[in-house]
Order: sequence, then C-alpha cells, then structure tokens
Amino acid sequence: MPLYLASNQLPDNFDPSTVTEAMVREIDRLNEELEAAGARVFAGGLQPPTMAKSLRAQSNGDVLITDGPYLETKEHVGGFWLLEAADMDKALEWGRRAAGACGTAGEIREILQMPGDSAAEVRRRWLRAGEVGPLHLVAIHHPDNYDPSTESKAMMRDIDKLNEEMEAAGARVFAGGLQPPAKTKSLRGQPNGDVLITDGPYLETKEHVGGFWLLEAADMDKALEWGRKAVVACRAPVEVRQFFQMPEDSAAGVRRRRLQTAER
Repeated sequence: MPLYLASNQLPDNFDPSTVTEAMVREIDRLNEELEAAGARVFAGGLQPPTMAKSLRAQSNGDVLITDGPYLETKEHVGGFWLLEAADMDKALEWGRRAAGACGTAGEIREILQMPGDSAAEVRRRWLRAGEVGPLHLVAIHHPDNYDPSTESKAMMRDIDKLNEEMEAAGARVFAGGLQPPAKTKSLRGQPNGDVLITDGPYLETKEHVGGFWLLEAADMDKALEWGRKAVVACRAPVEVRQFFQMPEDSAAGVRRRRLQTAER
C-alpha cells in the first residue's frame, strides 16, 4: 500500500508546558489504534527547533552549519506519523484523528515510493539492524517554486550513491521523497470539534520539506556528517533534528513491535 507522511505543525513560539495529560492520553490512544489497524510504520516527536542544526551549501564548496531551524516560517514540524494507507481518503481519516488529538494543524503528503523503500522492507531492515543510537530526521528543504524538472541525472546518481553509503553503514532506517506540495492535504481543527481539510500545504513559508532520511546515529555530530553529504547530493538546504526518544518509539522498540507483523 502507499506510504503517507502525516505531520503536525506547531507555531514557532509553541510552549511544550501547555501540553496537557489529557492530550497525551488522546495521542496514546490514537497510536494504539494505528498499531491495531497495522497502519503505523513509525511515529516520532521532534526536539524543539532551537535544537536543530541547519546546513547550507556555500559557493566555495563548503557546507555552513548553524544552530536553529532553516524554515523561514511561522510554524515548524513538531512530529509525524509514517502511515500505510490504501489511498489518500484513508490517510485523511487518520489525519483527522491526529489533528484532533494533537490540537494543532497538520499536513498529509504521499511519499514517492521506490521498491526498496516499501513499508515491508522498512520493517525487515529495522529487524535486521543492530542497536546504533538515537534517531535523527534529516530533512531536505525546497523553495516554494521548486521545479523537479531541474533535477539532473548527475544529482540522481549522487543521491543514489549516498543512499547506498548510508545502507552500507547501517545508518538509514528510511528515506522518502515527498510529492509536490500542490498535492498536499492540510488539516485544521475547528472550534466546534470538526476538522477542516483543504488542498495545498499548510506552511506559510518560502520553502517546504521535499524529502527526508530517518537515520540512526550515535550523536548529532555523526548525523551532521550525513547531513553534509545530503546537502551536496541534493543541491538543497538540509535540517537535522533529533527525535524525542521514548522507550516504545526507539528503533529497538519499533523492531520489537513489528516482530509479529514483519512478514504480513
């Protein structure tokens, strides 16, 4: 089945202390329902954007690394679910629940699927991989007017080589390129409890996430080594953020949960 990225968007001044116990319970219930339905491949909450590292290629060939998020926006990705769903309508059913549980706006975009990155293969890789370390999201950022036709064969070869290197190092858990933002569905909770769904991206920004890697790395320094290579290969800025590591959402925890469904 197709894979979808369902992300929740938080305002730039979001205060984690406002998260209530009731909200946490509702998110836990949603995760349990996703697990029971076999729809959830992975879920993760990201550390605050102030703890992000941004990477930008320079004209002299160097890569500049700075503290803080790259996004020039009023909000940022706070976390996401990687879902298996038969179609966008089914993904939106889960998206409605996520927007209500998280109390924030959300966005759903289909992942451009490659044979080696099917959900079943992701599970098998998790099960085979050994313990490496914390999980990091390495996200590629494209301008809002990005034209995919400008991608050269050389760029594709560089990205393929990077993926092969990550695979060989056992660092890559998943990689995905997202469909254009024009194919996005945005979800916003309404005061009456409904969820409004509209076409197009939610981000009020000059750029958007064009794709990402989910990596296991010993620490941020190791994740940044991969981030530097991603900037060069993709010819685009990159942001690296660590996940909040919870026992049930660690790489090992994901592997254990998937033991019963890996061959489904």
